[in-house]
Amino acid sequence: MYGRMAVVGNRQTARVVWLPYEQREAFDAEQWQNALRDGEQLVVSAVPIALYLADWLIRVVEAVIDKPTGNAFNAMRQCLMAVKRQLNAIGISSDLRWIRYAYKTDAGSLHEFDGAAQLATQAKEQVLDFLKGRKLLYDEWLSVWKHQASSQTSNHQLDLQLAFRDLLLHGQIRLRSAVEWTRQGGKSDTLLCLRCYDKKLIRSEHYCPYCGERCYYCHECLQMGRARTCSVLIVGQYHSVVPKSVKHTSSSPERMLDLAEFGLSDAQQMATKEALSFVHGSMSADPAKRRRQTSGWLPFVSSTTTSKLSRQFLLWAVTGAGKTEMIFPLVAYVIRLGGRVLLATPRRDVVLELSPRLHKAFPELSIVTLYGGSEQRWEYGQLVIATTHQLMRFQKAFDLVIIDELDAFPYHGDERLYRVAEQCSTEEGVRLLLSATPPAYLQRELNRGRLAYVKLPVRYHRHPLPVPIRVKTPLVAEQIKQGDIPSLVYRALKQSLQEDAQIFVFLQRIAHTEAYAQLLRARFPHVPIEATSSKDEQRSEKVMAFRKRDIRILVTTTILERGVTVPRSHVYICDAEAELFDEASLVQMAGRAGRSGDAPNGSVYFLSQQWNESQRKAIKQINSMNELANKMGYLLKPYIGAKGRGSR
Repeated sequence: MYGRMAVVGNRQTARVVWLPYEQREAFDAEQWQNALRDGEQLVVSAVPIALYLADWLIRVVEAVIDKPTGNAFNAMRQCLMAVKRQLNAIGISSDLRWIRYAYKTDAGSLHEFDGAAQLATQAKEQVLDFLKGRKLLYDEWLSVWKHQASSQTSNHQLDLQLAFRDLLLHGQIRLRSAVEWTRQGGKSDTLLCLRCYDKKLIRSEHYCPYCGERCYYCHECLQMGRARTCSVLIVGQYHSVVPKSVKHTSSSPERMLDLAEFGLSDAQQMATKEALSFVHGSMSADPAKRRRQTSGWLPFVSSTTTSKLSRQFLLWAVTGAGKTEMIFPLVAYVIRLGGRVLLATPRRDVVLELSPRLHKAFPELSIVTLYGGSEQRWEYGQLVIATTHQLMRFQKAFDLVIIDELDAFPYHGDERLYRVAEQCSTEEGVRLLLSATPPAYLQRELNRGRLAYVKLPVRYHRHPLPVPIRVKTPLVAEQIKQGDIPSLVYRALKQSLQEDAQIFVFLQRIAHTEAYAQLLRARFPHVPIEATSSKDEQRSEKVMAFRKRDIRILVTTTILERGVTVPRSHVYICDAEAELFDEASLVQMAGRAGRSGDAPNGSVYFLSQQWNESQRKAIKQINSMNELANKMGYLLKPYIGAKGRGSR
């Protein structure tokens, strides 16, 4: 995309901007002149310049120009000379023609003191609110503009257009190339996608219809729209009031919140207090307070007291601990400080499940739910619930970023999502990481004292986690080939059914699910048995029927290893030694059992031909959590001092 270089301002202040062609080959400078304010001038180059080059040039000029020192300082002249020098340095003649425009007051100006001025002010506020912390491709902005314009009067449509120009000229929003170009002296140029921050850009095989060149584009975030060197990225600023609010002595969590209102258990309160103390300390302007501070609440002994990862906090809570309920006080605290909160989770179905719960807990907040195809994708929210891919459309937009299920696909293992999650947080903001099975690299960081954390080793009902029982069995493929299940598995399933359990049977292969369900139906002809997987179009209906007990045994893949709570569940993991089933996956699948208070002791079976390291580590982790809960006195009295079960 092409546009014109321009300098806007007066003797005291000035800035460099790039003014895009709002139509393919037409540039009307007067439309920008109407957005000038009293005493301002606009100097526009008569020669068009490509976006990626202008983006680089503006960053260089901003780095070299001096700050104004007084009325005698001619900021406009210095800024213009810096632009000319940089253009000359890259081979564009410094003698090219520049056209000067001055502020004027006519019917189209934003500065008329009549009813139109009020409409213009409202339009600017509307555009600013929408773009707060947003990072959108120009095409996305145009779709928003068309949506807004269709519901407005013609006058207000014009005001929205003028407001956008005014905000751009005066630095409240900014245009960037979606792919940043950086020249490093004699070295090769560096390209960076500003949406997902990937550096492996691809040069197009064909000439671009927008710029006429073989421009570079980012393949990693292509599903979000093509980010090219000639794509305009609109970046809005979010100005947080939290750094100022948190300085007051009355802003400590114990002064602003009553945790009793949230109905948390003693263990949940302990972990929540730790997280709140970290949030308060990290948001404080005093660097000494950026270490974990308790602010009057006693810390949990296993938390680190210092952290090089000073803006992240890990809440390591066992499956079924009630992590969602524990984040409610954190959301309430940051919102009361005047801040903005993001809750991100890898999966759309979890977003849809969390949305009504948060609307019920915070009816007074503006809450926006974002996922692919969301009807709220262009709305502003104090609390945003989003899939992790939607984070690519934000930059420095949230004071508290909560990443749920950080160990789950697709967040785990996708470096793009780690980068965008970091960029979503403000400079003073905090990222809260939630997981029952933290990745190994995070466990290493907390063991080294580099990551602040707290462990919650018990579920809300205070019963221990079910410890898996290992049963040696042939592989599923062999059982299907033989046409029957082992007698040990049959007896265990029969016992689970007699205990009135709902039974998860996890397999590693989608192709085996229906065949294995057929084997079970042959052994239990009067029991409702179904199979499902990620390819099953009726998966949601089957899960609902399983919850209602219309299905008693559900054969499934890891698609249901997390985010599903079914009362009275027992769990059978077939081929538990499979490479697909690592320690985290085994712990998550085992975590489907015993989650409800009315049936907290569900059985878990590792059905495997071989005993491997992942199975050992999973049982070790579950036992260690039970031992810690026992040591902390969180288990019910009958379990104090009891030993866990293991392999057989």
